[in-house]
Amino acid sequence: MEINMDTTEKIYLAIVRANKAYEEWNRQNKMPDYMSVLLYELLLHKKLTQKELVNLSDLPKQSINKGIHHLQDLGYVKLIKDDNDRRKKYCSLTKKGEEYAYKKITPLIELETKVSNIMGKEKMMQLSQLSCEWSEIFWSLLKKEGENK
Repeated sequence: MEINMDTTEKIYLAIVRANKAYEEWNRQNKMPDYMSVLLYELLLHKKLTQKELVNLSDLPKQSINKGIHHLQDLGYVKLIKDDNDRRKKYCSLTKKGEEYAYKKITPLIELETKVSNIMGKEKMMQLSQLSCEWSEIFWSLLKKEGENK
């Protein structure tokens, strides 16, 4: 299938606009990107390693580390050692952190839910599948190009 430039441009602009929408939500809620990502992921997954947070978010390790330490200083995050591997530490929200994350992130989840409801289940499934496929192919090709340089 050949994609003309108009289609490519529309796809690119849609991705950029979606990213800008999240950036704008963060700006309106006075939260750096890394903080909203940390709170969102820890609220959903309960406990994650720093490496898992980096992989889920594609944010730099330094940003994730900064956010973890900031949340830890505020008493919102605790580090838990893995019983099987003492070198591995999990980040988890404290009770106070869960309350804070819920308060801060619930409006974002509600906004995402409204969008999903407007689009409908079928379109959301298609969007999810296509976005994942597009991202995997893009990263694969980008990696190959990097290796060829």
